Amino acid sequence: MKKIAVALAVASLAATASVALAGPGAATGINGSMHDITSGAAGYTGDSLGRTCVFCHTPHNARTTDSLVPLWNHADSALPVMAPYAWVAPTNASIAIASDPLIGPSRLCMACHDGTTAVDSHGSAAAGDVAGTTPMTSSYTDALGATAKRFITDLTVTHPIGFQYDEAAGVRGTAEIVPSSHGFIKNDISTVSATWDTTLGSGSRATAGESDKKIKDTLYGGFMTCATCHDVHNSVNAKPNAGHSYNYFLYAKEEGSAICLSCHVK
Repeated sequence: MKKIAVALAVASLAATASVALAGPGAATGINGSMHDITSGAAGYTGDSLGRTCVFCHTPHNARTTDSLVPLWNHADSALPVMAPYAWVAPTNASIAIASDPLIGPSRLCMACHDGTTAVDSHGSAAAGDVAGTTPMTSSYTDALGATAKRFITDLTVTHPIGFQYDEAAGVRGTAEIVPSSHGFIKNDISTVSATWDTTLGSGSRATAGESDKKIKDTLYGGFMTCATCHDVHNSVNAKPNAGHSYNYFLYAKEEGSAICLSCHVK
């Protein structure tokens, strides 16, 4: 399989367009993170009690009309079923993608990141105590100084999601895909990437270590989703190396392509 860059960078909801997704540090919790929109920044309607979780979740009167089950308190994504990424290598043709590639948490993510649904729309039973009027339409400056948008309208240009990870690993084999029983790469590999040992469990990969968060722990019924790479609650995601300020809610670092190499044997 050709190397595929992770393109589903979770964007800042509260930062201004000039901020390179710096924000509060990784693994510091949801309050004050880039998913805390209580302040009403960027034109969003803030919560009158300054609550953070309420924009997505509620302890009572949650959604019961669909399968959005994590005590969901937000409006549905307005996007229909989207066309998935088209596999590059012919070998991948046998790997099935779900009829809705936004299966599971991915569709919940898109309830803000579709560029259409109001980010600040929330309320009891998601009927809209706060109707919300502001979708995510602005751009930001990424860690490399490039302009990027905070929303996704075309899955054909992002890392594929909505497929069974173990099925893909079976098709490609352990010479190309890391089994889901492995954890994400834990330590800095930017200094060893030039001589990276691809053999699982030995050499530089073993030295880099694996986190307690296993790949299988991030799958939804075995499916790869947005939440397979991204820790939306900013709780156990990887911190960047000193001197770097990005926080993409990733389970492994960008440096040395640790997030990519956690799954891809390259």
